[in-house]
This record gives sequence, C-alpha cells and structure tokens, in this order.
Amino acid sequence: MEPLERLIQDAAAGEIKADRACLLIVGQDDSNRNVVVDQVESTGHVCLVTDSLEEARDILEAHEAVDALMIDANHGGRDALRLIREAQTRVPWIRAMIWSDHLDPMQTVEAIREGASDYLVIPGDVDRINARLDQLLDRVRSARNNENQMNDLMDTCRQLAESRDEMSEQVDVLCNDLASAYRSMKDQMSDAVIVSEFKTLISQELDVEDMLRTSLEYMLRRLGPTNAVVYLPETPGRFGIGAYVNYDMTDRDPMPIYQALGEAVCSRMQTETELVRYEDGEAWARSKSLDAETLGNMDLIAFGCRHRDETLAVITFFRDKENPFDDETAGLLDSLRKVLGEHLGRIVRIHRRGKAEWPREDTNDSHTNIDFDQSNNDSEWGDQAA
Repeated sequence: MEPLERLIQDAAAGEIKADRACLLIVGQDDSNRNVVVDQVESTGHVCLVTDSLEEARDILEAHEAVDALMIDANHGGRDALRLIREAQTRVPWIRAMIWSDHLDPMQTVEAIREGASDYLVIPGDVDRINARLDQLLDRVRSARNNENQMNDLMDTCRQLAESRDEMSEQVDVLCNDLASAYRSMKDQMSDAVIVSEFKTLISQELDVEDMLRTSLEYMLRRLGPTNAVVYLPETPGRFGIGAYVNYDMTDRDPMPIYQALGEAVCSRMQTETELVRYEDGEAWARSKSLDAETLGNMDLIAFGCRHRDETLAVITFFRDKENPFDDETAGLLDSLRKVLGEHLGRIVRIHRRGKAEWPREDTNDSHTNIDFDQSNNDSEWGDQAA
C-alpha cells in the first residue's frame, strides 16, 4: 500500500505525475481481470482492485487520488456502468475504460452514455492496453487542469465580486459624504448670503427705531409669522420694550405680558452668550409666575445681542408650539444677532460722540440756579411697536 499512500500524498499536494496514476479496477476475479491488472501494474501505475461495487464506491469516497476506472462490463450490469457517472459527479476529471470478452454494440453505446471513454475486448486488445491507457490518462490530466483553472477562475471571480461590492460600498459612502459636504457648503453659502444681505440692509440705518423695525421685518420674513419683542437697556440691569410685533394676541392688550416676559427673560439674557429655547412654555411660565394660560402653548426663543461683552438688546420670538421653530432657525438667528449687536454698538458710539454737553450755571451765582443736565423720565418701558 506504500505506492498508494505516496500517490495520495502527491494528489493532496496537487502534483499529478505523468508516469504514475491510480486506477480503480472493478471486475469479477477471473483471468481477464488478472491480465488487465498485470498489464497496468507493469507500466508503474497503482491498481486498486475489487469485485464489489459497494467497496468501489467506498474507495472513491475515501480517496480523491483515483484518476481512472477500469470496469468489467460483464460484472454488475448497468449498476457497474452507473458507477462511472457517480464517480464523475464527485470528481469531474475521472475517466473510465470498459472491457469485455466480446464486442457488444448496445453495451458499448450504454457505456459511452454513462461517461466511458474507451472500450476494450480482452484478451484481443491486451497489446493495446498501454497505448489506450496513456490516451485515457492524458484526458484525465487535461480535465484536471481544466478543473483547476476553472476553480482558479471562480476564486478570481469571487474576489472580484467582493472587491466590487467593497468598492461599491466605498463609492456609496463617498457619494453620501460628497452630498453631505455639498449640502453643508450650500447651507454655509446661504447663511453667508443672508448675513451679508442683513448687514447691508441695517447698515443704512443709524436710528435705533428704524434699525429695529428693519431688523424685525427681515427676521420675520425668514422665520415666518411669530410674536417678537425687543428689549433695550434703560438703566444698568433694567430693560424696557424697544419694539414688538403682536402676531396672535390681537384680542387683548399684550403689554402686561411683554413686560412680565421681559422681567423674567432679560435678567438671565443679560449675561447669557448663547441662544436659549423654551419648548415647554407652560412649565417655564409657571416657574416665572407668568401668564401660563397665554404662554403655555408657546415655543419661545430668546437671545442677547452683545457687543464687547455688553448686552445691547434682548430679543424674544414666540409662537404656538403647533408650529415650532425648526433647527435651522438657531443657526440663522445666531448669525444675525452678531451682526445686529455690532451695528447697535456702532449706533451707540455715534450717539455718544454726538451728545451735546451743556454747561452748568455757577452754583455760587446769586442768580437763578439752572441745571440743564437734569432729566425727568419716569417711563420704565419704551413704546416702539412694529
């Protein structure tokens, strides 16, 4: 069995040697089978010999090193011929040769249909066994090479398919990234255009009243219908109403609500540097002792317009939470409030530089004492409305 073991090792290593092969010979124990076995072994090939079809199937299942079959057509009938198809189904490159003691055309046709490659008449074709066996083994080697090439091609196709799928996923990710970058760039360009437009629009206004009216009109075009109140500083730590837009409280006097809202919001927004949003208006209103019924269904946004760490205005927008502010609103307002704070700071500097300084009367003068620097303003809230 040592030659068979070496042959099996060679087959496992993928080495098919032209001068040695393994043949499974199936036939009844008689002189014809002995002649076939002796002739095959004389050429150096390994022979596995059996007279049982079941044992032949077991050998085929256990050893893929079998290269070819030689079957006695008179032993086992059609079952023996079907063994060829079974072997080729399991190992595609196996080829088969049939022998018989007489020529039977019908049997020859049946053998070829089952996959046989040659038909010998023993003992008449004994001298031609070696030549016909060499032809058979050439077909085995060619079929095995074709099968190996096909397997290599299938492996290459699988690798290409995996690479294609991976590349397709990467392309999808890249397309999504590009689309996201395009949307982000588009949004940034849109924000830049809006900021530039807003800056150009309000830069023409040097009066606070006109500037606030222009600013509110522009913001409301972007935000849609909403209530808006602008609070301006009157004295340190105290804000008054500078402008407002009454959208959905036309059936009542909104001033008490605006004043209470300002007292609750401005104290915090005076030092707050970020936008603040109150989605639960009712809970917030109750915590501030405000009109919970009026503000309960409101979505409220508040922010300060700052310049050089000084809050020059506090603006609030609020409307029914059935129509809430979207996420893009925060970025828009954050950009606009910076522009608004810078322009308010510019207006304040201009007004301070242009403020007239009236001289005081000498307090030692015996004439009427007149102080032109005194002011009498009992108002706590401005009255500008838009």
